[in-house]
Amino acid sequence: MKEITKPAIILLIITAIAAALLGVIQSITAGPIATKAAETEAAAMLQVYPDATEFAAVEGAEFTGTITAVSEAKDASGNTIGYVITVNPSGFGGAVSTMVGATADGTVTGITILSLSETPGLGAKATEPAFTDQFKGLSGTLAVDKDGGQIKAITSSTITSRAVTDGVNEALTWVAENGGAN
Repeated sequence: MKEITKPAIILLIITAIAAALLGVIQSITAGPIATKAAETEAAAMLQVYPDATEFAAVEGAEFTGTITAVSEAKDASGNTIGYVITVNPSGFGGAVSTMVGATADGTVTGITILSLSETPGLGAKATEPAFTDQFKGLSGTLAVDKDGGQIKAITSSTITSRAVTDGVNEALTWVAENGGAN
């Protein structure tokens, strides 16, 4: 019994010290990580809605589908001029987290891909301006060219192209139903 007890106590002490150190490290890094995440989100919002001077999260709204967040884009006077909507449609390799800027009348001001798990060199091209810039200035229901629409699909990545387009459509639908677009 003594042969088992001594190593078990040593192992218990080592794991307790490791757990305590992990807790201390987490508490030290939590603040800077949250600050960096907020800065990254603010930069992405400015990228998709460059005319806005501030953003305010829409609280208490019911989000359906893949919408995870909505913020009002405001001008220097504090007037709502549009919205920034985060959607997570399913692509080929998983969710394609996309931030969409849209005016109050439902015109896309820009999109950015926040994260994706698509195939490198193929679906990952959805992050490139050659693809994302196609959405600027568009409104209504969008579709990729292979489906008769105006968005040129990424070669060999039609599923990813459709996913991003579906996410933009979902954001525009939310604006039409909740943001005052007619």
